[in-house]
Amino acid sequence: MEFEIKRTITIEFTDDNLKVDLNNLEKYISENLKEKEYGTSVVKYFWGFELFKFDGGFAQFFRNDIESWKHSVKWFVTNSNFDWNVIQRLSELETIELIKKEILASIERIEKMKRKPKDFDYKSLIKDLDKILTEYINKNVVQHRV
Repeated sequence: MEFEIKRTITIEFTDDNLKVDLNNLEKYISENLKEKEYGTSVVKYFWGFELFKFDGGFAQFFRNDIESWKHSVKWFVTNSNFDWNVIQRLSELETIELIKKEILASIERIEKMKRKPKDFDYKSLIKDLDKILTEYINKNVVQHRV
């Protein structure tokens, strides 16, 4: 399965303050999922990382409940919103733990969809991503290795 992180970071946030390299994270997840299959209905999973100030001017344009299945191309899209005011105060470990929690929660929302992919074992995807993200944290996050 292919996995891609779609990033939306508003100008309220400077990239210097994001302590997790989303490019490295995406690459790690993709490499670990590329040989896996979770059914015939979904071949690519897009996760939207949306970072903005919840109390800022851009907040009105975001919502944290996107679940979209593009059945003609077999893509699935979900998202998670992150508050700049919170993220800037978190350590690298706290940030990646929050990202992990949100990725897994975004996949769990599939359960509540009215029209969901018929042949998609998203529960196995959740288990695999939980393991992959834990491995990523153990290998890449400085505070975790100390």
